[in-house]
Amino acid sequence: MRFERDDPNFDRIVTLDIETTHYDPQQGEVVSVGVGEHRVGEPASEASYHLFHRNESGEADLITQAVGHVNDVDADGLVTYNGQGFDIEFLEDRMYLLQEPKPQLVLDTDEAHIDLFADRKTLADRRGDKWPGLEECLDAYDLPVPKTEWNGREVTNTIFGDELGPTYLDALTDVDLERLSPLMDLMDHYLKTDLEANLALYHADTGRMFDAVHLGDHQSFDV
Repeated sequence: MRFERDDPNFDRIVTLDIETTHYDPQQGEVVSVGVGEHRVGEPASEASYHLFHRNESGEADLITQAVGHVNDVDADGLVTYNGQGFDIEFLEDRMYLLQEPKPQLVLDTDEAHIDLFADRKTLADRRGDKWPGLEECLDAYDLPVPKTEWNGREVTNTIFGDELGPTYLDALTDVDLERLSPLMDLMDHYLKTDLEANLALYHADTGRMFDAVHLGDHQSFDV
């Protein structure tokens, strides 16, 4: 689905994406958090990506580090895909359940946070259409769709939650370094392509050029 939006004229934007073992924070946990940064008007190749994965320090430390990094970025705009309805709320709920301080994203305001999904959800509800996924939005703009494969299967949110995330956490518990490294490479690719997709979709919605580097990249990992 395309969505034409007024350009908010952000100077620098930061984007956030999380990966979990379940959509319900009472049943799942955070495995990875990705953060992308881009100065509007610069080539897409100048965007930077910081990928945070669970380690021996635990889930609360992962969330604290990732949110802290977002807040430290010199950005004036936050761009997410369903960040309002899922990502940020999930992080907050997990920290509450872990009895840790609530994470405070300084850019999570009506003025600074653009949730690319929220507007599309409202439009889809008005039309009686199904809610669009991120890949469908890329297709609508004729943007290439990336693919991450794990042992011959395309990684989806369901496969990540049901299988990939738990596999990584098991390897972490077992300190299985031979498996951890390639699993992290796989998750890096999955996260980075989603983050660039957020940036590309924001630019497409606002009528700006964005010559994506990672969209359309297909990588397969046998782990």
